[in-house]
Amino acid sequence: MEKRLSFFGVGPRTFLPTVAYGIVAGAATSAWPDACLLRWPPYAVFATAGAILLALGVPMWLTAAITVRRAYNRDELVTSGVFGLVRHPIYSAMIVLNLPGIALLTRSWPLLLMPLVAYTVFKLLIHREDEYLERRFGQAYLDYRARVNEVIPLPRFWLRRQ
Repeated sequence: MEKRLSFFGVGPRTFLPTVAYGIVAGAATSAWPDACLLRWPPYAVFATAGAILLALGVPMWLTAAITVRRAYNRDELVTSGVFGLVRHPIYSAMIVLNLPGIALLTRSWPLLLMPLVAYTVFKLLIHREDEYLERRFGQAYLDYRARVNEVIPLPRFWLRRQ
């Protein structure tokens, strides 16, 4: 029998380089605020956008983490709830919502690049989880993969018309 993928999947390998970049970007922003801080639009715009992204991202991340923990313990493929919206909601919450939200709150353009770092590393590594899930759940995972976005949490309305 095949060894199970860790509960954490490729998460640590994805976010370790992202955190390292974030530390460097944060240090650069602190050291050279005149060069790194975005001064326009007004901070209220950044703060509002950042708060909205975090208000969406934190609950999405928590819900996905709890759901994946339960599914992992039961050895189940989850395709409903937040997993019906996006295949990798933990990564999605971080890449699409939480990291940009934090960057907007800090008004740091180097930190605004952090989601791109995370997404690049994610794309380099996620095939390991996808291949594992395909072997583990077969056609059910392939069908799920065909109808649900990988990271962008938007429904594929055009697929439902068929």
